[in-house]
Amino acid sequence: MSSDPGRTNYAGGEPLDVDPTGQDPAVVDPEAHDPDGDAKLKLQLAIFDVTRRGATGKSLEEIREMLLTAFTARDVAPPPFTWVESVASSAFYGEPYIIDYPTAIAADDLEAAPDETVRERLAARRKLRETQLPQGILPAPSEWHIPANEVTGGRTRQATMAGRNGAAVLALVALAAGAVVAVVALRLSRRPTGRSS
Repeated sequence: MSSDPGRTNYAGGEPLDVDPTGQDPAVVDPEAHDPDGDAKLKLQLAIFDVTRRGATGKSLEEIREMLLTAFTARDVAPPPFTWVESVASSAFYGEPYIIDYPTAIAADDLEAAPDETVRERLAARRKLRETQLPQGILPAPSEWHIPANEVTGGRTRQATMAGRNGAAVLALVALAAGAVVAVVALRLSRRPTGRSS
């Protein structure tokens, strides 16, 4: 079970179409449209609401019920039990669960996060997102020189001849080191001890 609510379509419970890298589209590119953005925003607002109403000191079962009620009030289907349990555990300690930063920032824009520390973290993230890197700090995509036989997107890369040759060299070095150790051990075992009776 993933703790990432962006991986499940809560209405139907079926996996969503996700980026082949396995990343949430809003994390990969904050400007990208997240198909589950509305549901995630409602979930985050409900989590903020439950934490704000004072979940600290209540039992996990009470907090879980508060969360489910808040999800219903926001007209969003509840996520899987294990995920709700994680959110309830965070709320138990007074810390609102953050689904992801783009969602939490959007929720904080609508209704302030329930904790000053969280608001400060979200403000720092906003500032970071607005920071523009100086021109020329990263190479242009045309200069990346990705080999044609390399597969991207989280899949394994094809082994190259250099990789195979490197493994062969390491194997030969290990074999040579073993031979040297064996010769030294043999010479030491044949050496007279120098003690006489």
